[in-house]
Amino acid sequence: MILKLRNKTKPQLDLSGPVPAVFGIVNLTPDSFSDGGRYPDAGSAVEEALRMFEAGAAGVDLGAESTRPGAAEVPAEVETARLVPVIRGILERKPDAVISVDTRKAAPARASLEAGADIINDVSGLTFDPAMAATVAEFDGAVVLMHMRGTPQTMRSQAELMHYENVVTEVADALENLQANAIAAGIRSDAIMLDPGLGFAKTPEQDFALVREAAYLRQRLHTPLFYGPSRKSFLSSLCPGKKAAERDHATMGILCALAAAGVEVLRVHNVPMAMDCLKAFSKARG
Repeated sequence: MILKLRNKTKPQLDLSGPVPAVFGIVNLTPDSFSDGGRYPDAGSAVEEALRMFEAGAAGVDLGAESTRPGAAEVPAEVETARLVPVIRGILERKPDAVISVDTRKAAPARASLEAGADIINDVSGLTFDPAMAATVAEFDGAVVLMHMRGTPQTMRSQAELMHYENVVTEVADALENLQANAIAAGIRSDAIMLDPGLGFAKTPEQDFALVREAAYLRQRLHTPLFYGPSRKSFLSSLCPGKKAAERDHATMGILCALAAAGVEVLRVHNVPMAMDCLKAFSKARG
């Protein structure tokens, strides 16, 4: 599969390789669950993004608003001020860099696309901001549509949001609807990726079910899948007592399971470890 990027001077994102493409996470926030505050200025975030590309990342995913459970909403102008200097800084040093921006709001999305970002990664699946779908379509941007119920403030505090008769089929149904709505809004079908939303209004067992059934989701949805298991709380049962930043080894096990299922894109914090893991997985599989 090829994800069509709007910037024709960049190579299109080839997702047909023997292992998933890796996107490195660069959080520009003081309160993200794993690495909040690690990059206190644009320069340090740019350097980290460039290190990720050097390690083999296909792209980086920049986030300027934490979406951990209970996180407060960040004003659009604050997101924009955090994102734009980093996007410009990356592209000054690496003009062909593929950049995804994790935002629910149209104003930061517009500013990011104007600055040269390629993909909008919207945890609300374009439902939070009524102007988001039209903004992405206007710029011919690519998009990640994620499944979530409620908001980061409510997704874990309201039990009914985590009730599913069958989490896998219900998430698949919802992702199909999000994709249809995006296409109807003018977003190209070959510029869409789908994210089952691990940790977003799901219990740990539901998260594991979405990992186990990744092959089913690929077969049913016919659209590149974009999974983000890195360091998430559902892994805490595998490494009790460890902080989020200490869950990289557990994350690697999930990456192998998703790679075996044919998932196209994996979003991770530790790019060098993920690349080593996937190279070993590929070699072992022949």
